[in-house]
Amino acid sequence: MTDDLDQYIDSYSKQRWKVFALLLMVSTPGIFNAIQIASYVFLVDKPSYWCDIPDLKSAGWSDRMIINVSTPYQNYSSEKIEECSYYNQNYSILAKNGYNWSMNNLDTADSKPCQYYSYSTRESVVTEWNLVCDDVSMKSNVHAAMAFGKFVGGLSFGSISDVYGRKFAFNLAAFIYMFSGPSAALIDSYVLFLIARFLIGVAGSGIYESSYTILTELTSGKTRTLLCLLMNISYPIGYILLSIIAYYVRPWRMLLLVLSLPIFGLLIQCWFLPESPKWLLSQGRKSQAWVVMAKLVPTAIHANIKTDSQDNVEISKTTDCRGKCMEILSTYMALFSTPDLSAKTVISLFFGLSCGLSYYVIALNGDNITADRYIYVALNGVVEGVSYALTIPLFLYIGRKTAVSSFFFASGILQLTLLAIPLEKANILLCVTLMGKFFVSALFSAIVLYVSELYPTTIRNTGIGVSLTCSQIGSIIAPYIVELLGAKAWYIPSTVCGTLSIFVSSLVLLLPETKRTVLPNTLEDMKNTNSVKLSNCFKF
Repeated sequence: MTDDLDQYIDSYSKQRWKVFALLLMVSTPGIFNAIQIASYVFLVDKPSYWCDIPDLKSAGWSDRMIINVSTPYQNYSSEKIEECSYYNQNYSILAKNGYNWSMNNLDTADSKPCQYYSYSTRESVVTEWNLVCDDVSMKSNVHAAMAFGKFVGGLSFGSISDVYGRKFAFNLAAFIYMFSGPSAALIDSYVLFLIARFLIGVAGSGIYESSYTILTELTSGKTRTLLCLLMNISYPIGYILLSIIAYYVRPWRMLLLVLSLPIFGLLIQCWFLPESPKWLLSQGRKSQAWVVMAKLVPTAIHANIKTDSQDNVEISKTTDCRGKCMEILSTYMALFSTPDLSAKTVISLFFGLSCGLSYYVIALNGDNITADRYIYVALNGVVEGVSYALTIPLFLYIGRKTAVSSFFFASGILQLTLLAIPLEKANILLCVTLMGKFFVSALFSAIVLYVSELYPTTIRNTGIGVSLTCSQIGSIIAPYIVELLGAKAWYIPSTVCGTLSIFVSSLVLLLPETKRTVLPNTLEDMKNTNSVKLSNCFKF
């Protein structure tokens, strides 16, 4: 039965216009994901700021007058002001006597923390909720909330997709996206804003995993490899579009609204995107699997399929909430049900952790380079696009294992070479940063495809989700590595990431090659696939 279905999937994969339409539907969410992730750079832009003095402001004093009278200069610089403190004086008397009198009669005074702030511009989240000085750590929460959301989304939606279906998971994530995206632009509360960002992260992970799995299970052979890699081109497109939109739309609320409203276009995918026939078949819903297949390949309607009562059994299970919860739990337990699957899962976790950590450490180190943020985001998009494009021929002709191991090794060596570059060489550091982004981006597209081919259909999305979840752990701890270890020595973060990447590159060699293999459908089918073993290190 499975072999018959695979034959029709092969036939569908050869229909170029149909698979191209499928590619457009599953890749569009990637554009939204990239935009929402990278929008952080523009949302938390920190302008110049200083202590505001209401008495002087109401008296009509200019910002420069207020700074001259109230703000001390930093001890190590006669040109840079103390942004978080001001002189403890009676400013109502100064306001009454005027600026010139005040400058001639200034007394020595102690400094105290700001109560109010003034900003050179008021176009970011930072100025909205005064995320400066003692509250500067709250700015990082804007990124951490989405990263944690992606962590939760990756952990939960993988199992939801395996139990309730790829299409159900996609639709659920899409509706969360359509609610949380515009809400983040309209909310006045900082806490509610973080909750909206968290939900955006949850939806982003869920919609990416389910759409990627649908594409994987509806295609085969070289077509599957090509489309799964092309799907990631949506991310650099999103980065480039974001830099253009953010350049012309500066106020953060308007920017978020402009970026979020197109998300409602996902209603098209919610209606037209098909369920995975392989998933339906793995659930015993044979007649439904062939109905979906017949819509994609009309000749499949002539397949001699006997409908039995198994469909009704599976459908009735969906009404048993307790049974579904146990089924969701069992999908995670299945990842470690055999020594072979346990080894593949552990290596997949290292995949995600190393990629997520390197990606965000590189991004944070790049922040120290004095570059225009609009150009920098656009350059990141261009570099990612090139990396995805070059990944395609590698995966088509040299195989998964060789490409993934090589990318990890090259990424590790590149990050370790930062040890030899002086901090003063800004242009060289920028080039190395972008080269690091090149290999890490290529790894993200490569490992998702590789991981998806290591697992059977029944737990495939759970396996992908757990790997992507681990990458979010990397993104969450990356700022702490940069700030805490980087404070001791600037090269420690890149050295940690480089060493980890080289270690993971050696783990990849233990895995089997999955190029030109038929995807297993059940745990039983895994007995017929190659396992993790030391001898694989010599097989390419």
